[in-house]
Amino acid sequence: MKNERGLTLIELLATITIFSMIVGVTYSLVTYVHGSWTHANGISQTESKVHELQTILTRELSSPTTVEYSNGQILFQNHDHFFYKLQLDGNQLSLYKGEGSYASTSLIHSFTLPVSKVTMLSKNKSVIPSGTTLEEGYAILRFHYVKEGLKEKPSSIDYTVNLYDPSTE
Repeated sequence: MKNERGLTLIELLATITIFSMIVGVTYSLVTYVHGSWTHANGISQTESKVHELQTILTRELSSPTTVEYSNGQILFQNHDHFFYKLQLDGNQLSLYKGEGSYASTSLIHSFTLPVSKVTMLSKNKSVIPSGTTLEEGYAILRFHYVKEGLKEKPSSIDYTVNLYDPSTE
């Protein structure tokens, strides 16, 4: 008998089967790692945008004397007579600042967090109707947004606005 070198059909099928299993496991692993990275990256970016919103609002709206909720805008006046307007256009939230009146405000910040809705709540967390002006106590601003990641999830954040009482000085 001649000693022929080569692969039998059984050996070839076994090799293809083992190679296919290795490729399948590798593909599943890469897909899982990519999905996990996408999810974690989306959550990280959303949390960063939420932190930006909280930081800017805390810095700019530290002591308003009045808060007015009207026609999708939230208007603030502080004790130094600066006027602030928080306005939602589509899903773009912007903060304006000016002196003298709300009409003379100019843009100071556009937030990167896509906000779908802003509501103003009272102490007991009931919705304050449009056209209401608060001059004492505090209000809660609820910002509704979508948490990014593999599964986008509606979420909200509450920001408490403590109204400054000049008579306490």
